[in-house]
Amino acid sequence: MELVLENFLGQPSGTIDGLGNGNATQGSAIKQTFSASAGQTVTLDWNFLTNEATPNTPFNDFAFVSVLPLGGTSTLADTNLRFPLLGNNARFNGETGYNTFSYEIPTTGTYTLGLGVVDVGDRIVSSGLLVDNVNVGTNGSFETGDFLGWETIGNTSVADSTFGIEPTDGNSQAYLESVPEPSTILGSMMVLGVGTLLKRTAKRQSGSVKERIG
Repeated sequence: MELVLENFLGQPSGTIDGLGNGNATQGSAIKQTFSASAGQTVTLDWNFLTNEATPNTPFNDFAFVSVLPLGGTSTLADTNLRFPLLGNNARFNGETGYNTFSYEIPTTGTYTLGLGVVDVGDRIVSSGLLVDNVNVGTNGSFETGDFLGWETIGNTSVADSTFGIEPTDGNSQAYLESVPEPSTILGSMMVLGVGTLLKRTAKRQSGSVKERIG
């Protein structure tokens, strides 16, 4: 599974498992390519959500970010931490709350920002990632109600405050879930092929994306 995400994000093979959080079994990701000048700072808001008991080493689901080609890939959060319970969201038990990621561009050029969330050790208990207020590229707060300007793979949608967690900028936020939708299970790539999987994702985006995935 991690090879599918790595190919999508342009990461070297072994990058995701190489973060040291465990064997990723499935997941979802988004990416956008942008131009930036040396010294410019990339910032975005993120919130990691999970139904795993925390801390949980054997099933250490995690979220990650990459800024390629020069920024590498790093973990945003994992379930080997203890964080607050969510009392107002029927989908997840706990969250880190929104945090801010930042990265200073070292050299003027073209970069690809990638964000993802994966299951570790199982394919059942889900985790999620909310993303908002991205200050590079286009549609960084997803106010178009869709992923215009972005590419996606797996189980992704644009959510508003009815999700149970308020966006940090505007009325919308990107939502990624580690457990794919039944129609887009990354494990099925063995039969369908990566190209078919990406086409299904694109087709789903052409419909209503302001949805709550059941």
